[in-house]
Amino acid sequence: MTNYSQQILSNIAKSEFNNQDLMAKAISHDTTEDLISLSDSLLEQGFVDDAKGLLESLQEHHKVNDAGNINLAEIYIDEGDDDAALALIDKISEKSSLYLAAQIDKADLYESEGLLESAEGILLDLQNVSDDPLVRFALTEFYDAEGENGKSAQLYDYLIDQGHERIGDIDLHERLANALASNGEFEESIGEFETVGLKNLSAKENGLLARAYLQVGDEQKAQALLEKNIENEEASLEDYLNLAEALLKEGNIEGQIRSLQLAKNFDPFNIQTRFQLALAQSNAKQYSLSDSELAEIVKKDSSQTQAISLLAYNLLQEKQDDQVLSLLNAHIEDEEIDQHYFWYLGLAYFHLDQQATAEKNFNQVKKYFANEPAFLKDAFFIFKNTDTTQARIFLENYLKLVPDDFEMANYLLS
Repeated sequence: MTNYSQQILSNIAKSEFNNQDLMAKAISHDTTEDLISLSDSLLEQGFVDDAKGLLESLQEHHKVNDAGNINLAEIYIDEGDDDAALALIDKISEKSSLYLAAQIDKADLYESEGLLESAEGILLDLQNVSDDPLVRFALTEFYDAEGENGKSAQLYDYLIDQGHERIGDIDLHERLANALASNGEFEESIGEFETVGLKNLSAKENGLLARAYLQVGDEQKAQALLEKNIENEEASLEDYLNLAEALLKEGNIEGQIRSLQLAKNFDPFNIQTRFQLALAQSNAKQYSLSDSELAEIVKKDSSQTQAISLLAYNLLQEKQDDQVLSLLNAHIEDEEIDQHYFWYLGLAYFHLDQQATAEKNFNQVKKYFANEPAFLKDAFFIFKNTDTTQARIFLENYLKLVPDDFEMANYLLS
């Protein structure tokens, strides 16, 4: 008896794709099992439209089984036709060997629609009716997708303890390591990554492991992994930022700035990265370079209060007091401001011999910065010659926080 499904697959293997007549004959004459097998082969080879047409024809001819329903439902899910997919999934009874697969697809569908409690509920219920590891694995993937890495880590650990170190091609030690790292359990994640083997890690996993090494204080191992990603041209923005952090912890300020510059080149539109670069340059007293970055940030987004404050700080260090006043007074009425504005305005007015205005600005934020040593020290000098009582209070509070500053302590004796 002629098997038209096999003829279609044979033609495809020979790059002969005009098989509409054979498809009609297959639907009329081949068994349901052969036709479902044909749809599987078409899907595996990427002929999704052909597989969809075949499966829909089988629905019309009532020549379909649970496997066909699942295949067609998954096509509908990919196309966003959730109602049609759900109708097919609900045809599969609890007695079917494909019931678990159907319910997992249903949970995926609910998750894609944002019905997270319903999706989780399906998977939790499945745990009560089946000890199939695929059920718990589906639940781990749900928790991973929703950022509940602590829950997924527990389930990965359980599956491994039950002897399931792999699900298909997926290494569960690798998944556990990722979940632990994402959940902030860095020491535990390092052990799992090392179980997988460093040579088997992807670039993303190298980055996660590097972050874990950073958190436990092993900057050299972190640096080696991050530089490997960069050398292989597989580095992410986070890799450059983590490398900058590792280099800073080692005291390599130039290296930190260089890495942040690379991060900026990687994503020049990331304002937070550019701010970190400007901050590093400011800390290195590279004020002119920092000013340029900050001016660009403020130009692109005038609501970046940290950038405005840092630019004002830089200008104070450069003794550009008039520019400090111009910058901060232009933003002092913004909807969102940084309290440092008043501090830095006070210093600029003080440097320009506008004592009353300087004191007014310091009084505006003296409660806010009551535990900030640098502010208290500046405030002492602002009030030292005009309000000795207030100045002494600032000095005493400063020395409570910095008791070993003997130079400042001498002012108590004068």
